[in-house]
Amino acid sequence: MEEARGSQLHEVWQDLSLRRKSDIIREFVDVERKLLSVSFEKLGSLYFKDSGIAGCEPAIVTTGPQDVVGHVESTYCIGPITRREFWEKQRSDMQYHGPWTSSAEYLKSVARREIDWNNAHANPQEPNKTPWQYMSPQQKSPEAHTALLEKFLATIPYITPEDPELASPRLWHLDFHAGNIYIDDQARISCIIDWQGAWTSPVFIGANPPLLLDYGIDMLMKLPENFKALDDATKDELRYQVSQSVLIHTYETSTAEKNPLMYKVMRHPHGQTLKQLEAFVGSTWDNCLFPFEECLIRVESEWDHFDTSEPCPYHFSAEEIRQHYEEAESFNKSQEFWKELQGVLTDEGYTSNESFSKAVKILKDMREVGLGDLKGEERRSFDKETQWVADLDGHSI
Repeated sequence: MEEARGSQLHEVWQDLSLRRKSDIIREFVDVERKLLSVSFEKLGSLYFKDSGIAGCEPAIVTTGPQDVVGHVESTYCIGPITRREFWEKQRSDMQYHGPWTSSAEYLKSVARREIDWNNAHANPQEPNKTPWQYMSPQQKSPEAHTALLEKFLATIPYITPEDPELASPRLWHLDFHAGNIYIDDQARISCIIDWQGAWTSPVFIGANPPLLLDYGIDMLMKLPENFKALDDATKDELRYQVSQSVLIHTYETSTAEKNPLMYKVMRHPHGQTLKQLEAFVGSTWDNCLFPFEECLIRVESEWDHFDTSEPCPYHFSAEEIRQHYEEAESFNKSQEFWKELQGVLTDEGYTSNESFSKAVKILKDMREVGLGDLKGEERRSFDKETQWVADLDGHSI
């Protein structure tokens, strides 16, 4: 951050005109095009050749501009992935850090890592540290996690894209939020920070639209005719909806024109399901089992749409599916709670200066809910671990 030029985008985004915001989105397309223009032989994180990191291999570029190819291969190597979830708890002692030769090998590695971790370290007696998060009845059963992970392992050869472009490893930034983007006084992107998690990811997994775009809205390209008669809160919601719709349209049309590989990713059948499976497979015990099971149920139900003549290698019974959807209401309520925090507080605790006071209030409310739901030693432990929330004064710093 000390080297970054300009202002963080989240500090000025609300004050920019829609035209300026659209220009920034077009610049994002150019950044993404550059990242996706270079493909690598292996998946992993980039290191300088002289860094001395164990397990590094030559950064062999398979396609890309010739001047870039020479620079990359003479300067960098590819080694163990730096993403936090690969090193948390006892996972740092396991041999599942890459680099990998294919997307299928990578996905199998993550699933086997979690199976081994669950078998060796999952503790069913461990207290729930986030009582406001929905917990499946199977959440504390290592056997239930392993059974679903085995189902996922069996599908990998059939669900990974055969298109070599979509499966190719390409460098990608994992966290394109407005706090990591700097713009100059002309509202042009001057710098992007926070690259420590960047890796040569399979395109169909890593490439995602920028976090500035809210794909959760219903598209609305212009304000309704009765707009002036509406109350202020509704007006604000509609302005946001129209603004986001225009930005999404700008992004998608510009991507189709300038970055055909990204456009192919966005139009790939089951692309969102595959991204979700990769996101959930490595954290079922630490986060939540339910969404991973949801994805696997979806894969089986849509199996005929995948490009394979083989039958689905697993099966959920009618009773298992009934129980799953009985849980859906509770899970969805939990998700609605987290959705309300969007734009205020991320799941990693990030908030903007402007949202700080609101975030403090939310955290304190969450703490009270947690204390109200727990008893005995679990309550005392939770009270101690979250005392820092009670000490927050609500003033931004």
